[in-house]
Amino acid sequence: MNADWTLLTNRSFLLFLGFRTFMVLGFQIVGTIAHWQVYATTRDSIFIGYLALTEVIPAISLSLVGGYWADSYNRRRIALIGSLITLASTFILLYFSGNRELSSILPLFAAVAVIGIGRGIVAPASNALLGEIVSKEYYGRAAVFNSIGWHAALIIGPAMAGILYEKFSPLLCYQIATGLIVLSTLSLFFIYAPLIPNNKREKLSIAVKEGLHFVFRTKIILGAITLDMFAVLFGGAVALLPAFSDIIYKTGAEGLGYLRAAPAIGAAAMGLILLFVPIRRHAGKVLLWAVAGFGVCMIAFGLNKDFQTAIIILALSGAVDNISVVMRSTILQTHTPDGMRGRVSAVNSIFIASSNEIGAFESGFAAKLMGLVPSVVFGGSMTILIVIATAWLIPSLRRLSFAGTQK
Repeated sequence: MNADWTLLTNRSFLLFLGFRTFMVLGFQIVGTIAHWQVYATTRDSIFIGYLALTEVIPAISLSLVGGYWADSYNRRRIALIGSLITLASTFILLYFSGNRELSSILPLFAAVAVIGIGRGIVAPASNALLGEIVSKEYYGRAAVFNSIGWHAALIIGPAMAGILYEKFSPLLCYQIATGLIVLSTLSLFFIYAPLIPNNKREKLSIAVKEGLHFVFRTKIILGAITLDMFAVLFGGAVALLPAFSDIIYKTGAEGLGYLRAAPAIGAAAMGLILLFVPIRRHAGKVLLWAVAGFGVCMIAFGLNKDFQTAIIILALSGAVDNISVVMRSTILQTHTPDGMRGRVSAVNSIFIASSNEIGAFESGFAAKLMGLVPSVVFGGSMTILIVIATAWLIPSLRRLSFAGTQK
């Protein structure tokens, strides 16, 4: 089957890809170095969890407000405001955390909190913006292209951060991250999206209530995002990679960069496969099997002791995880009316934040309580149980198909 390249003639979509890719690349560099600096300073994995929690609390707190703004005002402008806020975080890092030896980890926590504020605004607006610049029959293709750009950044960012940290300094890492986020903001600025959602300016509480009601009564959307949330919540071993790199593999910051890049390598490879072999029939069943496969990978990673094998396992976990990412994005775009996109994207952002950052906190806490390896094995096992429960409780998700609706 030949891939459809029509979307690559859409100038605004290409700029959108640049915006997302540069943003993710910048924050992968920030995340890799900040997490390593926190761990290197404290030598305690629980502080990795605290750092993740510092980002997720403001992100979750502002997401519903950000979704309301995205459904009430020009989405590109709202996303620009969020992007400029995230840019401010890098200046904190440049000024306070550019040295290899830190006297305090508080500036790292302050910068990450600012990132969370920006995320709470930019995520709902940018996800809703995609529905304006891409026609409906290409939502699935757009999700695949987005995932390839996203995961390419996940490959390059951590590896670049680890190498530059070891050979040069954290200051250079933060300088490069700042430049990338500036490029991201400029890409967003030049997107042509003049539309303002045709909604009545209702009170915030009423509009948010409508968005939540829509998500909870649309079982396919609810099933897709809850499946992802609980699966990654319990299977988020990535947050513990600094400890694995230090204690299990003894590879330092450079090894951490390769470990963090490995899932993205698998995800990017799967994205390329999905361009040529898109999932249309039996999409729901494929989604469920993919998330179960992610849980199996987490169990295998927890039990593994070899660095090279760990890279392979993490790459496989990224490949199956990307299937669920593409499926979830396509479900959200195809099953959400335009006037509700910002608020539904906000709910999805909350679920994503919960699965990633709260999952990172859960992983750090579980590692402290149970030990490093048992916590990862437990998380992978819980992921498989969540898949079984979701398949039983939401049969409409099992029967989902995109045949005839997506190119």
